[in-house]
Amino acid sequence: MDQEIQALLHEAIAQAELSHQFYRDLAASVDHPETRDILQFLADNELEHKNFLARWLAGEVCPLTPPAKDFHLSELLELPRLTRELSPKDALALAVKRKEASYKFYQNLANHQPDGEVKEFLNKMAMMKLADKDRLEDLFDNVAFPEVW
Repeated sequence: MDQEIQALLHEAIAQAELSHQFYRDLAASVDHPETRDILQFLADNELEHKNFLARWLAGEVCPLTPPAKDFHLSELLELPRLTRELSPKDALALAVKRKEASYKFYQNLANHQPDGEVKEFLNKMAMMKLADKDRLEDLFDNVAFPEVW
């Protein structure tokens, strides 16, 4: 594996760990039980990402990029304030905005790379973040607009 890709994987692993700690610490600080459950789910999800990336780095997995579409819901959401009273809807809005930022980060890096293995890796990472964002937007829809169902 190319050293540049290894360095990118190490950075992605570090970012997944930071996100895990962020959601775990936020879960411990909120009062709403459902919000706490959502944030703990997000923390666990980031830990799964970290473990997946570590296996990728070790050459144990060949990542598949799931198809995902960007419905741009996150562009309509405002970043909520972090308070003890954070609602489940706001916790999901926060997570969607964070995934949007990660997606744009990897997409921007890929756009500045010449064709090759590094660009392909960054595009895969962007698509993984977009797929996560897509799933979180679906959850947000169900929480924010339950009357539709």
